[in-house]
Amino acid sequence: MTSVTRDGIVLGVIVAVVAAVVVVALVLAVRAPNEFDAGTPEAAVSGYFQAVIDRNRAEAERFMTGDLLERCGSETSQVREAPDGLRIVIVAAESDGDSMLVTVRITEGSGPGQILGDGHTFEETLVLTEVAGEWLIAEAPWPIYCEEA
Repeated sequence: MTSVTRDGIVLGVIVAVVAAVVVVALVLAVRAPNEFDAGTPEAAVSGYFQAVIDRNRAEAERFMTGDLLERCGSETSQVREAPDGLRIVIVAAESDGDSMLVTVRITEGSGPGQILGDGHTFEETLVLTEVAGEWLIAEAPWPIYCEEA
């Protein structure tokens, strides 16, 4: 009889741990994205990637310098080809003289329906410069690949 009780306790602990993991996963999945103060490099990067996720080329271009738009031309259409299930996390922001470097961790293929693994994760660093009091992306940001300055 004691072993049945012990087995029941072990099973109860396992169920409790699994339930806790599920609750934590749900909270993380539905929490609101980080909001950054307007006018910061992080806010510009966040806005750009929200436009990428929404596949809104015009909105994504709003966060780029005029020079970058001239160099990229039609390559900015790659925004419309961004994969489903993107997850973007800003992991660092640091000053580099007149520029800011904002590093993001990008996970492609994450989210509901992902069967094998958590997708592909990599980091990209975006270069931003301040133009007329607004931080704008100055070098081709993922998923756009075009001529460098």
